[in-house]
Amino acid sequence: MSPLLVFVLAGLGTYAARSVFIVSVGTRHLPEAAERFLRNVGPAVLAALTASLLTADRLPEFLVSVPEVAGVVAGVVVAVWRRGLIPAFVAGVGVFAVLEWIL
Repeated sequence: MSPLLVFVLAGLGTYAARSVFIVSVGTRHLPEAAERFLRNVGPAVLAALTASLLTADRLPEFLVSVPEVAGVVAGVVVAVWRRGLIPAFVAGVGVFAVLEWIL
């Protein structure tokens, strides 16, 4: 098989696997319990990404740099204060970026 054919087939396969949920559930209403649980998927994914960023390749040195600690603290404070994922994400990334640039 040619590399182009493999690439196209892999793309079609992953597209089908991702779109089957949107196509099959897109016009239906999910049960209230499912919708309630799905609201927590975004924060859970960002928390998992943050935890892996902070612990990857340096498990003994958890939370080493000041920008990382300040970004996490800012994100948590804004999340508790505003009760929103987007403001917490913007605050955490903003504090991290500014401190990383300054330090």
